[in-house]
Amino acid sequence: MIRRRGLGMPIVALVASVGIFMGLSQAQTAQQNVPAEYQAGIAQLRIAKGYVEAAGDRWGGYRAKGIASIDQAFKALGVSHESTPQKRQSGNVNVDEPSMMNSGISALQAARADFAKAGNDWGGRKENAVALIDQALKDLQIGITWAKEHKTY
Repeated sequence: MIRRRGLGMPIVALVASVGIFMGLSQAQTAQQNVPAEYQAGIAQLRIAKGYVEAAGDRWGGYRAKGIASIDQAFKALGVSHESTPQKRQSGNVNVDEPSMMNSGISALQAARADFAKAGNDWGGRKENAVALIDQALKDLQIGITWAKEHKTY
């Protein structure tokens, strides 16, 4: 009986490695293809998401809706949706959640202004992203109103 060496596992591992590399390569290429005039707005969008994520759950579900719109804006722009985490001050376990929400709204407004200044429409991405930022701003403002009415602000 002739015994054949199994090359199945090494080939599968090689194919999987190439697939992972190609996926990372495409993601990096997408990130590198972001026009310079959009990079500041995307950075502000990441900062905004970080603040809003740190704002707690006292907003009647509207914070979650705002974050979902921010994530959709990232998708419309073709970039990853990670945020820039907002760190608590050392030793401070009590976060000023309303302040975090207001800072998130300010960063969203700055992102919107950066996108509005961008010269080209970037294949329709600009219009879609601005509409989603507007939706996020609307949801967060409704959340603040809800929190004030329910005395959680």
